[in-house]
Amino acid sequence: MIKLYCILLFVFLQFGHELHCQERFEMTFPLKDAFKDINSLKIKSGRKKLIMVRISDPGNALVYYVENYIDFYTLFIQEDESEYKLLLKNKELRLNKIKKSDSSSPYYLYCQAEIILQWATIKLKFGDRIDAALDVYEAYNLLKKNRDKFPDFVENNKSLSVIHAISESVPGWIKKIMGINGSVDMGTKEISILASKAFSEQSIFKEEIVAIYSYILFYANNKKEEAYQLFDKYQIDHKSNPLVTFLKATMAQKIGKNEEAIRILQERPQGPEYLPFYYLDFMYGKFKLYRLDRDADKYIVRFLDNFKGKHYIKEAWQKLAWSRVAVYNDTEGYKKYMNSCKMYGQTLIDEDVQAMREAKENQIPNTILLKARLLFDGGYYTKAQNLLIINGYKFANAIHDGEYYYRLARVTDALKNYVDALDYYDLTIAASDPGKYYACSAALNAGLICEQQQKFSRAKIYFEKCINLDPAGYTSSLHAKAKSGLSRVKEK
Repeated sequence: MIKLYCILLFVFLQFGHELHCQERFEMTFPLKDAFKDINSLKIKSGRKKLIMVRISDPGNALVYYVENYIDFYTLFIQEDESEYKLLLKNKELRLNKIKKSDSSSPYYLYCQAEIILQWATIKLKFGDRIDAALDVYEAYNLLKKNRDKFPDFVENNKSLSVIHAISESVPGWIKKIMGINGSVDMGTKEISILASKAFSEQSIFKEEIVAIYSYILFYANNKKEEAYQLFDKYQIDHKSNPLVTFLKATMAQKIGKNEEAIRILQERPQGPEYLPFYYLDFMYGKFKLYRLDRDADKYIVRFLDNFKGKHYIKEAWQKLAWSRVAVYNDTEGYKKYMNSCKMYGQTLIDEDVQAMREAKENQIPNTILLKARLLFDGGYYTKAQNLLIINGYKFANAIHDGEYYYRLARVTDALKNYVDALDYYDLTIAASDPGKYYACSAALNAGLICEQQQKFSRAKIYFEKCINLDPAGYTSSLHAKAKSGLSRVKEK
């Protein structure tokens, strides 16, 4: 027995390092269980289960991949910069572990690419744009290489589909440098194939895949209703996952189902077991403001009191200011909150840029136009239209910046009166202050109408007009949508 023990000890010492370096990739049931918790933002529970997997299954390299989701969700949702600086080192540690694992597995390059892409997204969130772009380039090449090696491993499509779908809205010189060749159609086809497979096989990535599929349909294809229906089609439940709540409520609200969006947010899972997701409070307060609820401000304040990130702070103060005018007719309260808008937050995203621009204007918004805007944003189109028409005489001969025509165009468009909507959009473009977003947005939406009517030449003119207008606030999102539209009509 002693001799046998010595032989085994010698073998372990001699070959243990090599055995350790050849960790395998296997999505075992315990690892699936941990991943399910993490993907539902039950981070504490998922972390504990991962520790148990490490102990019981020390040779499974997929642990490092699943573990990366913890950092990704935590940083993306909470935006704590000190945590970002602390956790960034984990990227290379996990990649090094995976690089020492079984290189013959399709998960070998896939996991590296996914981890790199997740960190690219986080870097973008924290303003490290150059590093993020380099990471996307690296991950894209890894995924292409993995697809060449394992063409039947369709999980590659999960991230390739996004890169291909949005590539057309990226400047040409960047695409050329990065060697990205893709299209909206290509990305859509890739993710649709993967979604069908994930549903039939009950993949653990199903919720993530459907989220990507819905995003591509909604934003790149302008098939918003179809995108929203995917959650029911693939049986994705918002009541058990705050991330699904976020995406589903966002899409419901954007297709005019504000009441449904509010209900979805009310039904979201809450409790100490979930990672705090304070942006959902802001969404809830904002959606209640769209129907002019008197308690909407309470939830926006809750977001401001708890969220420690950089984004949406100025917009939140702006929405509080709007509630003072539209709901309470309190102009002094509006001034107070817009002063806070100037003082707090940063101008890193379009919504905050627009809020800051309004704060600097020091101009009380017109109550009628603001109410119409809020009602429109909530999908209460008939109420908004009636409000505008009844008060139209107040704007008929007044000098204004085109907002009245823009509000009327948007609500007329939403009510599917496209003939009048196009006329109002043209009036908006002609009358709008070039420093504001009304004309830029009008051109985009007019282009979408023409595209829907298969008037592709006219749609092209509108999309190009949108891209050529450059107002402060919302520009990047409007231009991205116009570029996607331009790509679609060029193919017709």
